Amino acid sequence: MICLGASPLLAQTTVAPKPDAPSAQAGATMPDACKLLTQGDLEALFPGRPVASKGGTLSPVYKGPQYNQSCMYTVKLPSPTSKSELTKFATITIVQSGEPIDGLRGSTATFANMRSTREKLQQDPKLNLKLEPLSGIGDEAFVETSPSTVTVRVRKADLIYVVNLDIYSPQTQPNVVALATQAAKRWKPGTGMVEDDTPIAANGSVDIPEDTRTSSAAPADQWPDACALLSPEDVRANFSDMKIDPPRKTMAQLKLESRIDKVEALPKPIRCVYPTSRTDIVNGEKRFAVYDASLIIDNMAANDELSKKFYQIARKTSDADADVPGLGDEASISKMNSVVIRKGRLVVEVRVGGGDRDRQLYDDATRRVNALARLVAAKLQP
Repeated sequence: MICLGASPLLAQTTVAPKPDAPSAQAGATMPDACKLLTQGDLEALFPGRPVASKGGTLSPVYKGPQYNQSCMYTVKLPSPTSKSELTKFATITIVQSGEPIDGLRGSTATFANMRSTREKLQQDPKLNLKLEPLSGIGDEAFVETSPSTVTVRVRKADLIYVVNLDIYSPQTQPNVVALATQAAKRWKPGTGMVEDDTPIAANGSVDIPEDTRTSSAAPADQWPDACALLSPEDVRANFSDMKIDPPRKTMAQLKLESRIDKVEALPKPIRCVYPTSRTDIVNGEKRFAVYDASLIIDNMAANDELSKKFYQIARKTSDADADVPGLGDEASISKMNSVVIRKGRLVVEVRVGGGDRDRQLYDDATRRVNALARLVAAKLQP
């Protein structure tokens, strides 16, 4: 009587796999998403830009022998609207790989169903999808464009795969088509993965989209002269009892909203300050009255709607909480004797500073700033 548990030789012979077991052969024809679309492909299409692989994702175990069903990469690209970089994703996903079933090519039926589904979704205007057929890739292919991605779906014999690339510039669609085309060259029906003889055609440069934002500020040549809006004549008319020093002018630069720093010098001053002073004799003692009459251009906006927003900002910054009727389109005054005026696209601030701790001088400054504000408002263009 032979006891199986007592025979090591018999136990080894019983469990040894056969050299031609089906599981051993199956792996040879399995697709590999990370070899269909490689990091080198993306580096060729995005020269000089950082490309990183996020690795592959295995197919579910219930589908049989596992393989890299999908693969993801990231590409760092310059933002068209800031100094920061954008992370764009490139992915490939294998939808199906198998043999004919039920007398039909299972992949043909699957691809037809896939296309039918996408065509139905295209009818929804909210999704904003656009489908176009592609020739020269595998046996059949089509490209789908959405507001955020360009997707190419391909069938080559029994293999169906999908390549996605985040939209960045007009280069996006030709890039994703090139990736999908290269992937098709790496799959041979009946054999599986093969080496492609011709590398993907490299781009000479990365197309960086133009910054299409419009500036919130008017062009530099449209900004007025602060010392013309509050002229020496205006100051003399309201400070004839005081010594008036020459104006102090402040020049400025206009920073344009762009991915690249663009600064343009404003040709005219945006701030004009007239120091004034007077010496009074009160009860036999000298008392000095000192005022600064000034005008600052808060903003020259690109349009009236933006100007209204800038006015609210200037009003809040200056604590101008009391409306003043009859000045420009809207105006307000603060307790610090600062009058903010908006007329059309222009927001200015007229101020008479001084006398804050003397009621008589403070009230005098209030009178003077209101008089100056009326003169300035009359010069503002609609």
